[in-house]
Formats: sequence, C-alpha cells, structure tokens
Amino acid sequence: MTTISALSAVQPLVVANIAANTLMVDAIEPSGSTVSSPSSIVSLGQDTSVSNAQTYTPRGLVADPDVPPAWESTRQDKVTLAMQGNISTFSGVSRFQGLGATLLTQLAENGKGISQSVITSSANKALEPSELAAAQAKLHSSAADNSISLTLKTASGKTVQLTLSSNDAGLAVQAEVSGGELSDDELTALGQMADGFQSAIDGLTARPPQLKLDALTQYDTKVFSSVDLNTRVKLDDGSFQTLTLQADADQRSVSMGGASGSLNMSVDLKNAAIIGNSAQQAKALKGYVSQIEAARQRGDGDRQLLSMFEEAFTTLHSNYPGGQASNAPQTVNSIDLTATDHGLLTGLADFSASVSEKPDASNPARPNEFDTFAYDLSQATRSKGGDQLNRSIVQDQQSHLLASYHKPLTAGQKLDLTRDPKSQNYLYYQINDQASSKTRIGYEKGALVEASVTQSASQSTRISKYVMGHLEDDTLTPVTSSKTRNFLSVLQQALQQDKEARQGRGISSLKDVLVSLQDKVLLQSDPGKLNT
Repeated sequence: MTTISALSAVQPLVVANIAANTLMVDAIEPSGSTVSSPSSIVSLGQDTSVSNAQTYTPRGLVADPDVPPAWESTRQDKVTLAMQGNISTFSGVSRFQGLGATLLTQLAENGKGISQSVITSSANKALEPSELAAAQAKLHSSAADNSISLTLKTASGKTVQLTLSSNDAGLAVQAEVSGGELSDDELTALGQMADGFQSAIDGLTARPPQLKLDALTQYDTKVFSSVDLNTRVKLDDGSFQTLTLQADADQRSVSMGGASGSLNMSVDLKNAAIIGNSAQQAKALKGYVSQIEAARQRGDGDRQLLSMFEEAFTTLHSNYPGGQASNAPQTVNSIDLTATDHGLLTGLADFSASVSEKPDASNPARPNEFDTFAYDLSQATRSKGGDQLNRSIVQDQQSHLLASYHKPLTAGQKLDLTRDPKSQNYLYYQINDQASSKTRIGYEKGALVEASVTQSASQSTRISKYVMGHLEDDTLTPVTSSKTRNFLSVLQQALQQDKEARQGRGISSLKDVLVSLQDKVLLQSDPGKLNT
C-alpha cells in the first residue's frame, strides 16, 4: 500500500480500483481552501506489493505503469474520485457510469464550475506539454468519440451546461454556469435532476441502447425554462449514434440517428386546452403504442429501433406541463372547451413522429430489392369561429407505413440469399398502408350541431414468390375500409339529461357517454377492425 507520510499537511485521496500507481491530490491550506495546478501530477511512487502488474488500454495496448495518468487539475473532489475509479476500471462509454449524477450533484452542492480530464498513455513515456494540451483540448471538444451534453436554462435567465466526453485514452467533464450565480432553489432543483440525468446516460450507453428520458422531461417548470440534451456515442462497428432532446413550455422533441436507422418526433404543447385528463391520455397512449407495434409486425421492422420509438413517444406524451390538471388556460383561440369537446378529442397534444430504417440490399442477386421500413403518424387540431357560441373544432390523425422485406418460403427456415440460384427461394413483401381519422365538432348559437368522426384505412400487400431465382407468383392484395360515425343525437340526448340532472330531475349519463366515445375517435389502421 502506497503511503503519503511525506505529505503530512495534505489530506490523502482514497480511491478504489486504481490501476496506475499515482494518486491525484490537492494541497489543502490550513484555512481549507483548495489550490489547484492545471496539468500537474503528484506521483507517489511504485506499489511494490504487486509484481509485474500491467494495465491495458481499451485497444488492448499495455500501458506502462511507470507513466502516470495526466490530469488537467489536481483538485480533490467527488468528480475526480469518480473519474479516477472509472478510467482505471472501464473503457469507452462505460466510463460515464455514475459520473453524470456525480457531476450534477457536485455542481448543485456548491454552484461552482468544474473542468477536469484524465489522459492515459500506452507509450513508455509521458506526453509532452504540447501533446498533453492538444489531447485535453480534443477531449473537451466535439471531436471526442463519446460526448454527452446537458444544457439547462433557468426561468431567471441563467444557463447551466454539463458535458461528459471520452475516447480510448481519456475521460473529461465540464460544468459551467453563466448569467449569474444559481439561487438556492435552482441548486436544489439541479440536484433533483442528478438521478434522471444518469438514467438517461445509462440508457443511451447501454447495449442495446434505451431511451430513458422521462426525468429530463419532468423538470421543475417553475425553476427551469428549458432542457436540451445532445449525445454522440461511438458504436462497436465504428459508426456513431446521436440523440437530441429539447423540451420547454411550448414543445418537446427527440431526434436520434444510428446504424439501424433514425427517428424524429415533436410534440406541440402550446395548445394545452386540447389535452385531456390522465385517464384519457393513458387510453390514447395505449392505443397509439398498439398502432406502432402493429406497424412493426406488419412491416417486419427492427424490434430495437421501434422499441426506442415507442419509448420516445410515451415519454414525450407523459407528464405534460399543461392540460386539464394544470392551471393553464383551457382555451383554443380564446374559446373555452367543454367536457363534450374533450370527449371527442384524443386527449393528447398535437404531434408529428416518424421512424425509418436504413435500406438494406440483402439480396445480392437482385440489388434493387431493398429491405426497408418507414412509418410516420401525426395529429393536428385546428379551430374556427371567434366566439363561444359559434365555433368549430377539427382534429386530424394520420399514419403511413411503407415497408419491404424478404422471408423464406416456409416459416422457420433460414434465409441465406447469395448469387447461387439454389439460395434464391424466398418471398418478397412490399407493404403500403395508410390510415386517417377526422373529428368534427360544431356549435351554432351555443347549441351542439355537429359531432362526427370519419375514419379510413387501407392496406396494400404485394408478395413476390421466387423459386430457384425465378418469379413464380406475384400477388397484390388491396384492402380498404371507411366509416363515418355521427354522435350528434346521442350527445344531444345526454346533454339534455345532464341539464335536467343539474336541475334536480333525473340522473346524468353524459360522463359515461363521453368515456364510451373516446375509444371511437382514436386512429385505427386495420381495415378489418374499423367497422367493429
């Protein structure tokens, strides 16, 4: 065990899992102040208790134990301790383990900016000062293999930016505060986001990745005005996976791209009036997730990519900052929405969402046959009329699936397509589906005069059958269905019963009627189920 007896005036820095024989310390003045020296190294000698110890870099190169890691600062704090443990224990994005939460927690405790980096060397000599400076600058820049950046803007106008970055040889973090010192309330709210920030990091750096962004969209809106997350992660095949999350009072959006494909999604929160209660939102979310899963199965979509698409959709549509449960104005163009209006709407905020896989020419004998998957869906709500008594609301929902893929002639067989005609036994599917739903609500002189939902769905399936490379069958099967439901009479009757019940005559059925209608206004992409 290396001792620090020669530095009796310096508090020891205790770190577990240290592979190199060097510890970083800060000189602690009697007053307790910290004196930091950028790019300086305190070397405590060799550990003679273990012979022939070797440390391997992520590339498999043996790091010389005589060459200590180079640190940007000798500051002694929780972040440095976490980095020292991670740099010696993990590689790649695994070095971010627990580090995001530690960085955010430390900033929340003192409100002071942080800049730290550690660089290891696989050569048998320490880096020259110019080499070290260049390596540190690269590690702190967008050129790093892996980077995660979180930017928070406070309601008072301040900006907090945190960045974690790593590459094969190093690990770096930064935390900056601009626009003034953070208040106690801001520091408290910052600390409360630590676990959520780490959860997002853990999900994005997992294999396969997951979108765990819930906590970042559930920030304290009284303290923070916006949250932005930007990530870039190097994958095992050398490609990069990127993600951007933006959230504020008006909108939420997610954009992600990687080796398997991309997804884009935005939710419009400006019109909080159309947002339903929690039960209505949950029902609509369940319905949409079912639609996405049905599209994945029908189009043979990538399970992992579509799983992240479902996660993003659910996250962006959960815990709205506005809606019926908040104090936000429940109006559309200054028009108050009634319970009847809400019953005929989905309860979700307007949105647009799309996901697509990278095309794959998996059949070398027919390179024009691509395996593809592209799916998009959206909702848009608009209103007309300038007063409460004479007005209308229209809500449109739509979805579109385009997909193509290869399947073996017999289920369960392995498909291995080559230029050999003997391998050319397969079915080639081409899918083109569309669905739409339009809800119309209208009032004249305060009376409900229109309440209808028109829905349509079409599915086109083309199957080309190849045997020994020869086209034996080519079948196109279109299926379409449409239906208009008029709810005016049933709602007029329920509204009349509700009016009489409020006058002490009879029992109102309006609430039950509205709940029963909510299932009927949601988008339905299966023509066979449209008329049920």
